[in-house]
Amino acid sequence: MYSQSNSPTGQLSGSVLDEGNNPLDHVYFFLKNYPEFNGFSNSSGHFSLRFPEVLKEDTLVVNHLGYQRLQVPLARLKSTGNSIRLAQAVIGLEEVIVKPEDSSLEEMISKAIDNIPQNYPNKRHQLTGLYRKVSTNYDDFTHLVEAVVTVEDLGYEKDVQSAKIKVESLRQSEEHAEVDPYISAMKAKIRNQIESMGEPVGALNPIIGTYPSNYIRTAYVPESHFGRDGYRFMGIPELPVYHQFMGMEFIGTDTIYHIAFGSDDPPDGRNFLKINGRNHAIVEYQLGYRSGEHQVYVKFREVDGRYYPEIIRLKSLRLINRDVGVHQMDIHTLWLDKVNTDHLKKIRPRDLLKREQEIEPNEFPLDEGFWKDNEFLKNHPLDSAIINSLERNGKLLEQFERNAKD
Repeated sequence: MYSQSNSPTGQLSGSVLDEGNNPLDHVYFFLKNYPEFNGFSNSSGHFSLRFPEVLKEDTLVVNHLGYQRLQVPLARLKSTGNSIRLAQAVIGLEEVIVKPEDSSLEEMISKAIDNIPQNYPNKRHQLTGLYRKVSTNYDDFTHLVEAVVTVEDLGYEKDVQSAKIKVESLRQSEEHAEVDPYISAMKAKIRNQIESMGEPVGALNPIIGTYPSNYIRTAYVPESHFGRDGYRFMGIPELPVYHQFMGMEFIGTDTIYHIAFGSDDPPDGRNFLKINGRNHAIVEYQLGYRSGEHQVYVKFREVDGRYYPEIIRLKSLRLINRDVGVHQMDIHTLWLDKVNTDHLKKIRPRDLLKREQEIEPNEFPLDEGFWKDNEFLKNHPLDSAIINSLERNGKLLEQFERNAKD
C-alpha cells in the first residue's frame, strides 16, 4: 500500500526579496546540516520547504548570485509568511561577473563530459572516511549505522565493481521501526528472480551500494547520465532537457558555474551540475526524481589536478513494511576525507567487504577506544536531533554495545 501521508511534518514557506522589496527568483536554499532538503524560489520569489520535524533546530542557508549568503536558524522562522531579504554583495573591479548565454550551457556540459578522462583519477588510489546511514520514519530517526572505511579504486576507466572497500570499525543502533518480514521475503524473492534472468542486481551491502552512486565514472556507458552522447543532459526531440543558469561561485581563482537541468521549462533546480570554468570539471552534482524517492548528491575535491569524491550522499526509499512512501527513507553518506595515491598498502582479500554481506547486528565487534576520539566523527559530528530521536529507548552507547559481536 502506498501511503498518502508521506510528507515530513516540518515546513516553512515565504518569499525572498531584495533590499528594495523586489522578489528574487531562482534563489537556492537548503538545510545547513542536511542539504538534501533544498529548493529554489519561483518567478514570484515564493519558496516552500518540507523537512522532518526533528531537524527543526537546523539552519536555513539562502544563496543567490550577486547577494550575500544568509543563514537563518529555523527556530526564528514561521511555518508560513516569512519574508527573507538578501543584501547585495559588493563586487570589486577584479570580480566582474560574466553570465554565460543559455545557448552556451550545453556546450559547457558537453566539454565537462569530454574532459572526464583528464579530470578524474586514472590510477590506483585509496580514500578513507566515514560512512553514516540514518533511517527515517515520518518525524523520527529509527536506525543509525556508522563505519570508518577505506576504499581502494583503480581509476575511473575501470569498472566500479573493481573497487575494494574495507571496514576499519563499525557500530550501529537498534532498529526502532517496525519491520515487516513479508516485505523482506518479497524483496529477496524479487532479487533472486532478477539474478536468475542474468540481469545486474545491486549490492546488498549498503556501503558498497553507496560508493558506486558516484555516477560520473560511468562516462563511457552511453545510457548513463554522463555518457558520451550526453542525451540525459542534452535531450532528444521526444524527451527534451532544459537548462537554466543558476549562478556562480568564486573559489580562489576558479569560477564555478551552477547549472540546473530537467524536463520542466524552466527546470525546478532539483537536478544540477556545478562546473569549474578553468578545466570544465564537474565539481558537484545532484540527480534525483521529483517525487523524492531517490536522490544522489556528490561533491569532489581537487588533489594534484585530479578530482576525487569528497561527499557521496544517496537518499532512497526504505522498503521495510507496506506503508511505503517518502516518509521512510535511508540516507547514506560517505565523507571521504583522506586521499592517498602513493605507497599504498593494498587491501587484502580477507579484509574485503562483500557485496552480499548485509550489515546486521552482532556482526562487527565494538571498539570503543577506536570511536572515543575518532577524527572523522569530529569532522562530521552526529546531529543532536538524530541522537535525541534514537535515544528514546536508551543511550546510544548501550545500543552500540547490544548490537556488537561478542
